[in-house]
Amino acid sequence: MNGGGVDLSAGFDAGSGGGGQSGSEAGGDAGGDSAGGAGQQPAATVPGPGTIVRDGFTVNCVAGTPCDPNLVVSVSDLVNFRAAAPTQQMEPHGWSVVGLPTNFIATAAVHTRSGALLGFPAEVRFTPVGFHWDFGAGEGLDSAGGGASWAALGLPEFSDTPTSHIFTESASRSITLSVVYSAEYRFAGRDWRSVRGTLAVPATPLSLVVAQAHTVLVNRECTAGASGPGC
Repeated sequence: MNGGGVDLSAGFDAGSGGGGQSGSEAGGDAGGDSAGGAGQQPAATVPGPGTIVRDGFTVNCVAGTPCDPNLVVSVSDLVNFRAAAPTQQMEPHGWSVVGLPTNFIATAAVHTRSGALLGFPAEVRFTPVGFHWDFGAGEGLDSAGGGASWAALGLPEFSDTPTSHIFTESASRSITLSVVYSAEYRFAGRDWRSVRGTLAVPATPLSLVVAQAHTVLVNRECTAGASGPGC
């Protein structure tokens, strides 16, 4: 308290002497001798390793902690966060006809998980960015989306779709799907920051039988309104 005023000093080193002692406390008379360099500014403080400067204040920050603006997080660091597995289905269900499209549909959504990241409480948000089907026999499909049913697309059965596949041989197949997620993280509700790399998460495989189909006309022709393989 000096002359009725209040002198508040912040506990930060701003490199400008702010928050230090008053002139009378630091060296006696504020008018000091001219040789002492009255009014001379102290030398600027150069931030050392492990510090960041915000709004003129130098704040200690250990590299690799949440306050580090240069922190890099990779998918390999997300050991405490499990992304949701996608689901898949197919049309027709469990079987396919040689030479006709089989429609595959995958479902995955944006979701958030909480846990410890690099030893600190954090949130990780997973976003699906790609889908990969493995149909066996060296055949596969990559898609940016998970597809939709024929009904949802307004298409008749056995229509070609962005996520359909045509099998050329009779066989029993196991269909595997993986969804590719990108990820973001944040500490204490701060802004989301990108995680380096992507993560592939598999779905439960589907089993199907691929077989030949032969059309047999009974009572009426396909043109009379019948639907199904071969019509």
